[in-house]
Amino acid sequence: MNLLRRKKLHFLKIALLVIWVLLVLYPNPGKLAASVYRLKNPPVSPYRVSEMAQPLQGLTPGEIQKFVYANIPYRYDWEVYNMPWYFPTLEEALYREYGDCKARFLLFASLLEEMEIPYRKNISLTHIWVDYDGKPESALENARETMIIVDENGRVRLSVPRADLARSSRSFREGFWDTMPVDKKWMLLAGFPAVFGIFHLRQLHISKPPIKLSKD
Repeated sequence: MNLLRRKKLHFLKIALLVIWVLLVLYPNPGKLAASVYRLKNPPVSPYRVSEMAQPLQGLTPGEIQKFVYANIPYRYDWEVYNMPWYFPTLEEALYREYGDCKARFLLFASLLEEMEIPYRKNISLTHIWVDYDGKPESALENARETMIIVDENGRVRLSVPRADLARSSRSFREGFWDTMPVDKKWMLLAGFPAVFGIFHLRQLHISKPPIKLSKD
Protein backbone atom coordinates (compact mmCIF):
# COMPACT_ATOMS: atom_id res chain seq x y z
CA MET A 1 0.00 0.00 0.00
CA ASN A 2 1.52 3.32 -1.03
CA LEU A 3 2.08 6.21 1.38
CA LEU A 4 -0.75 8.38 0.03
CA ARG A 5 -3.26 5.55 0.39
CA ARG A 6 -2.13 4.87 3.95
CA LYS A 7 -2.57 8.56 4.84
CA LYS A 8 -6.08 8.58 3.38
CA LEU A 9 -7.06 5.47 5.32
CA HIS A 10 -5.58 6.92 8.51
CA PHE A 11 -7.56 10.15 8.02
CA LEU A 12 -10.74 8.20 7.34
CA LYS A 13 -10.19 6.10 10.46
CA ILE A 14 -9.79 9.19 12.64
CA ALA A 15 -12.83 10.83 11.02
CA LEU A 16 -15.01 7.79 11.72
CA LEU A 17 -13.86 7.68 15.33
CA VAL A 18 -14.67 11.37 15.80
CA ILE A 19 -18.11 10.89 14.25
CA TRP A 20 -18.75 7.88 16.48
CA VAL A 21 -17.73 9.77 19.64
CA LEU A 22 -19.90 12.77 18.73
CA LEU A 23 -22.94 10.61 17.97
CA VAL A 24 -22.59 8.73 21.26
CA LEU A 25 -22.14 11.89 23.31
CA TYR A 26 -24.57 14.04 21.33
CA PRO A 27 -27.28 12.01 19.54
CA ASN A 28 -28.73 15.43 18.71
CA PRO A 29 -25.71 17.46 17.45
CA GLY A 30 -27.81 20.60 17.53
CA LYS A 31 -27.51 20.60 21.32
CA LEU A 32 -23.74 20.92 21.04
CA ALA A 33 -24.01 23.70 18.45
CA ALA A 34 -26.50 25.58 20.63
CA SER A 35 -24.22 25.22 23.66
CA VAL A 36 -21.23 26.67 21.83
CA TYR A 37 -23.34 29.61 20.67
CA ARG A 38 -24.69 30.21 24.19
CA LEU A 39 -21.21 30.15 25.68
CA LYS A 40 -20.42 33.17 23.50
CA ASN A 41 -23.89 34.69 23.88
CA PRO A 42 -25.36 33.53 27.21
CA PRO A 43 -29.17 33.75 27.17
CA VAL A 44 -29.39 36.04 30.19
CA SER A 45 -33.06 37.00 30.79
CA PRO A 46 -33.65 39.80 33.33
CA TYR A 47 -37.38 39.98 32.58
CA ARG A 48 -37.70 36.28 33.44
CA VAL A 49 -36.53 36.84 37.01
CA SER A 50 -38.23 40.19 37.75
CA GLU A 51 -40.52 38.72 40.42
CA MET A 52 -37.71 36.65 41.89
CA ALA A 53 -35.54 39.78 42.19
CA GLN A 54 -38.04 41.85 44.16
CA PRO A 55 -37.35 40.36 47.61
CA LEU A 56 -33.61 40.52 46.90
CA GLN A 57 -33.51 44.30 46.54
CA GLY A 58 -30.91 45.81 48.84
CA LEU A 59 -28.83 42.65 49.12
CA THR A 60 -25.15 42.60 48.19
CA PRO A 61 -23.98 40.62 45.13
CA GLY A 62 -22.43 38.09 47.51
CA GLU A 63 -25.77 37.54 49.23
CA ILE A 64 -27.52 37.21 45.86
CA GLN A 65 -24.92 34.63 44.85
CA LYS A 66 -25.73 32.55 47.94
CA PHE A 67 -29.42 32.73 46.95
CA VAL A 68 -28.58 31.51 43.43
CA TYR A 69 -26.44 28.62 44.65
CA ALA A 70 -29.14 27.57 47.11
CA ASN A 71 -31.80 27.56 44.38
CA ILE A 72 -29.68 25.68 41.83
CA PRO A 73 -27.82 22.90 43.64
CA TYR A 74 -24.76 21.76 41.71
CA ARG A 75 -25.12 18.79 39.37
CA TYR A 76 -23.05 17.81 36.34
CA ASP A 77 -24.58 18.01 32.85
CA TRP A 78 -24.58 14.22 32.53
CA GLU A 79 -26.83 14.07 35.58
CA VAL A 80 -29.22 16.80 34.44
CA TYR A 81 -29.23 16.70 30.63
CA ASN A 82 -27.65 13.32 29.79
CA MET A 83 -24.86 15.10 27.90
CA PRO A 84 -21.23 15.73 28.86
CA TRP A 85 -21.46 19.49 28.31
CA TYR A 86 -24.59 21.53 27.72
CA PHE A 87 -25.32 25.26 28.07
CA PRO A 88 -29.01 25.54 28.94
CA THR A 89 -31.42 28.42 28.62
CA LEU A 90 -32.48 30.12 31.82
CA GLU A 91 -35.92 28.53 31.47
CA GLU A 92 -34.33 25.07 31.29
CA ALA A 93 -32.14 25.75 34.31
CA LEU A 94 -35.09 26.93 36.42
CA TYR A 95 -37.26 24.03 35.28
CA ARG A 96 -34.61 21.41 36.08
CA GLU A 97 -33.78 23.10 39.40
CA TYR A 98 -30.24 21.69 39.20
CA GLY A 99 -27.22 22.59 37.14
CA ASP A 100 -23.54 23.39 37.02
CA CYS A 101 -21.72 26.71 36.69
CA LYS A 102 -23.49 27.59 33.43
CA ALA A 103 -26.97 27.35 34.93
CA ARG A 104 -25.85 29.29 38.01
CA PHE A 105 -24.23 31.92 35.81
CA LEU A 106 -27.49 32.50 33.91
CA LEU A 107 -29.60 32.98 37.01
CA PHE A 108 -27.01 35.12 38.81
CA ALA A 109 -26.37 37.34 35.77
CA SER A 110 -30.10 37.70 35.08
CA LEU A 111 -30.76 38.83 38.64
CA LEU A 112 -27.89 41.32 38.57
CA GLU A 113 -29.08 42.80 35.28
CA GLU A 114 -32.64 43.09 36.58
CA MET A 115 -31.30 44.87 39.65
CA GLU A 116 -28.94 47.02 37.53
CA ILE A 117 -25.81 45.76 39.27
CA PRO A 118 -22.76 45.66 36.96
CA TYR A 119 -20.90 42.38 36.54
CA ARG A 120 -18.39 40.65 34.29
CA LYS A 121 -18.47 37.27 32.57
CA ASN A 122 -15.33 35.27 33.33
CA ILE A 123 -14.38 32.03 31.60
CA SER A 124 -11.57 29.64 32.49
CA LEU A 125 -10.57 26.27 31.03
CA THR A 126 -13.34 24.45 32.92
CA HIS A 127 -15.56 27.12 34.45
CA ILE A 128 -17.75 30.17 33.80
CA TRP A 129 -18.73 32.58 36.54
CA VAL A 130 -20.06 36.03 37.39
CA ASP A 131 -17.42 38.45 38.62
CA TYR A 132 -18.31 41.72 40.35
CA ASP A 133 -16.51 44.46 42.22
CA GLY A 134 -15.40 43.25 45.63
CA LYS A 135 -15.92 39.56 44.87
CA PRO A 136 -13.49 37.47 46.96
CA GLU A 137 -11.29 35.07 45.01
CA SER A 138 -11.52 31.32 45.46
CA ALA A 139 -9.48 28.37 44.22
CA LEU A 140 -11.81 28.09 41.21
CA GLU A 141 -12.64 31.74 40.56
CA ASN A 142 -9.57 33.95 40.46
CA ALA A 143 -7.43 36.00 38.07
CA ARG A 144 -4.95 33.15 37.55
CA GLU A 145 -7.66 30.84 36.18
CA THR A 146 -9.32 33.47 33.98
CA MET A 147 -8.95 33.08 30.24
CA ILE A 148 -11.70 35.38 28.88
CA ILE A 149 -13.28 38.43 30.50
CA VAL A 150 -16.36 40.16 29.07
CA ASP A 151 -17.20 43.39 30.89
CA GLU A 152 -20.60 45.05 31.34
CA ASN A 153 -20.16 46.91 28.05
CA GLY A 154 -19.48 43.73 26.08
CA ARG A 155 -15.76 44.38 25.66
CA VAL A 156 -13.70 41.20 25.52
CA ARG A 157 -10.29 40.85 27.13
CA LEU A 158 -8.15 37.75 26.71
CA SER A 159 -5.74 36.58 29.36
CA VAL A 160 -3.15 33.82 29.46
CA PRO A 161 -4.43 31.53 32.24
CA ARG A 162 -2.06 30.26 34.91
CA ALA A 163 -4.48 27.52 35.84
CA ASP A 164 -4.00 24.72 38.31
CA LEU A 165 -3.74 21.99 35.68
CA ALA A 166 -4.08 19.18 38.20
CA ARG A 167 -7.34 20.64 39.47
CA SER A 168 -8.56 21.33 35.92
CA SER A 169 -7.85 17.76 34.78
CA ARG A 170 -9.53 16.37 37.89
CA SER A 171 -12.57 18.55 37.26
CA PHE A 172 -12.73 17.43 33.63
CA ARG A 173 -12.47 13.75 34.58
CA GLU A 174 -15.21 14.06 37.19
CA GLY A 175 -17.57 15.94 34.89
CA PHE A 176 -16.92 13.95 31.72
CA TRP A 177 -16.02 10.38 32.70
CA ASP A 178 -16.91 9.70 36.33
CA THR A 179 -20.53 10.82 35.95
CA MET A 180 -21.03 9.36 32.46
CA PRO A 181 -23.77 6.67 32.45
CA VAL A 182 -22.39 3.14 32.19
CA ASP A 183 -24.23 2.40 28.94
CA LYS A 184 -22.69 5.50 27.35
CA LYS A 185 -19.22 4.37 28.44
CA TRP A 186 -19.71 0.95 26.82
CA MET A 187 -21.04 2.49 23.61
CA LEU A 188 -18.17 4.97 23.48
CA LEU A 189 -15.50 2.33 24.02
CA ALA A 190 -17.13 -0.15 21.62
CA GLY A 191 -16.56 2.20 18.69
CA PHE A 192 -12.77 1.97 18.86
CA PRO A 193 -12.35 -1.80 18.29
CA ALA A 194 -15.18 -1.70 15.76
CA VAL A 195 -13.52 0.98 13.59
CA PHE A 196 -10.02 -0.46 13.92
CA GLY A 197 -11.37 -3.94 13.23
CA ILE A 198 -13.06 -2.83 10.01
CA PHE A 199 -9.88 -1.22 8.72
CA HIS A 200 -7.73 -4.17 9.78
CA LEU A 201 -9.93 -6.58 7.83
CA ARG A 202 -9.91 -4.21 4.86
CA GLN A 203 -6.13 -4.05 4.86
CA LEU A 204 -5.91 -7.84 5.03
CA HIS A 205 -8.26 -8.09 2.08
CA ILE A 206 -6.26 -5.56 0.04
CA SER A 207 -2.90 -7.13 0.85
CA LYS A 208 -4.04 -10.67 0.16
CA PRO A 209 -2.47 -11.83 -3.12
CA PRO A 210 -4.87 -12.84 -5.87
CA ILE A 211 -5.44 -16.53 -6.39
CA LYS A 212 -4.14 -17.75 -9.72
CA LEU A 213 -6.12 -20.44 -11.41
CA SER A 214 -3.95 -23.23 -12.78
CA LYS A 215 -4.59 -24.55 -16.25
CA ASP A 216 -5.18 -28.27 -16.64
